[in-house]
Amino acid sequence: MTEQSTPLWLQDRDAVIAQTPAHMWRLGKPTYKFTDRRLNRERQVHFEPGSLGDLVTNLARVFEMEATNKANPDDWISVDPRVFRMTVNGSREYTVQDIVTKGGYNVFLGDLPNYKASESDYAKSEDAFHKAFRTGFLWEILTLEAELPVATFTWRHWGQQNGVFNGHKGDGSVLDIKGTTRATLNDKLQLVRLEHTFDAPGMIDTLSGVCPMAH
Repeated sequence: MTEQSTPLWLQDRDAVIAQTPAHMWRLGKPTYKFTDRRLNRERQVHFEPGSLGDLVTNLARVFEMEATNKANPDDWISVDPRVFRMTVNGSREYTVQDIVTKGGYNVFLGDLPNYKASESDYAKSEDAFHKAFRTGFLWEILTLEAELPVATFTWRHWGQQNGVFNGHKGDGSVLDIKGTTRATLNDKLQLVRLEHTFDAPGMIDTLSGVCPMAH
């Protein structure tokens, strides 16, 4: 695909931000300048520009940006909001409206011994994780296997534990979470289904300073 023919949701986040009307953002236009500088230094995998890995990475990042920053499902371009569904570790199916209302972190984590998503909402969860990872919680694709309309990829989500979570002060070490996602796309290359698998309890236990064998 040429840049001119590439759908906006397969381009990088800055391109999407530049073409998104101001009223669509929850709390104003987001910026990723600091995050992108860290990402370029710390990432392990670099896909060729325009490659399938690069395009899927862009799509996943636009999805995350919209999940965090757009409150109206009709404004999302990374998905078909009418049919999109998401599961996490075999959970029930979540809609875009669920993500908007509950917040992405709560949908990803659910109720755990050291985290109660049912007692949280979008604002509370965003605040909690911003305080836990004061310099950001980065994400990248590690491997990709695709036979469209399905793309399966492994990923890592990492950040320095330099804040406070559940009353526990981080020791500055890097929390590096690995996971797998199976993504189904439509004929416009938008997301219609995501199925995520990762160690949610282990992530929360580490952030909370709790030994995994304690429960």
